[in-house]
Formats: sequence, C-alpha cells, structure tokens
Amino acid sequence: MNFDYNEEQQLLADSVRRFVQKDYDFEARRRFVDSAEGYSEKVWGALAQMGLTGIPFSPDHGGFGGGAVDLMSVMEAFGEGLLVEPYLPTLLGARCVAQAGSDAQKKAILPQVVEGTLRMAFAFAEKGARYDLTPSSVTAKKAGSGWTLDGEKVVVLGAPSAAKLVVMVR
Repeated sequence: MNFDYNEEQQLLADSVRRFVQKDYDFEARRRFVDSAEGYSEKVWGALAQMGLTGIPFSPDHGGFGGGAVDLMSVMEAFGEGLLVEPYLPTLLGARCVAQAGSDAQKKAILPQVVEGTLRMAFAFAEKGARYDLTPSSVTAKKAGSGWTLDGEKVVVLGAPSAAKLVVMVR
C-alpha cells in the first residue's frame, strides 16, 4: 500500500499545519488543557469548519468519503501540535456507527459528527485484555426499548466531552 500523500492530501496536511502553528501554540494548548472542558470549543468548531470531522464519512451523511491516508495526513499534523480536542474518540465512535449502526442511527449521528455538533466517546479496553480488543467481559442485554450493560471498561476515550458513547460489548 502506498502511504505517500497525493497533492490534495499534502495540501490538506499543510493547511492543518498552518492552522496549528498559528492558533495552537504551547501556551494556548496549556490554557485548553487547564480549562474545565480540557479542550477548546473554538478549535473544535474550526476543525469542523475546515471539514476535518467529515473526512472518513460518506457523502450521504455530509462527509467526504476519505480514506486512511487522508486521515493520516491530518493526524500527523495534529500530533505535531499535540492537539487535545476529542477528534480521535469522536471519529472512532462514529466509524463504529457508520460500519455497524442502523440506518436510523447513521442518519441521527453521522451528520452531527460531520458538522462538529456532536462529540463522542469510545469505550473499548477491558481489564487484563492487553492488546486483545475483542470484548469478553462486558455484555449487553435487551431491556425494554434499550439495553442494559454489565461489566467494566477501563479505557473510555473522550468521555469528559462526549454527548454519545459507543461501547464495545458481547
């Protein structure tokens, strides 16, 4: 697989780098981390305005239908700036919805993620599981119109800022 950026991906990465260098210096990052939210709503809105929250999602839901290399160019620039916005957990949770959610869930959730109005958390790791991400101890049972979860997740990426939570269960 070729991981070299094409011209469009390089332009996207350069654009994100310029944004990070201009608006996300070390002092700004420190203020964001120390805030009650732990990130910047203004920066999150800017990421959405730049279309970054829609990269991996189908145009049917307002996204761009991008792939792994498109995301890689953005994530590389984010890493250089040490961004603390809940981009990764939101995209992980939303990609689970895109892959396994019902049509109603996709229609309700994905456009909000693309617009930047919904942040998500992703609960996946279990105690003692090490590198095995297969859910083994957390279960879900149908309970009326919802579900009852039983068990414990030890890593929930993005939980403090999330409005919706995706939990990997058995």
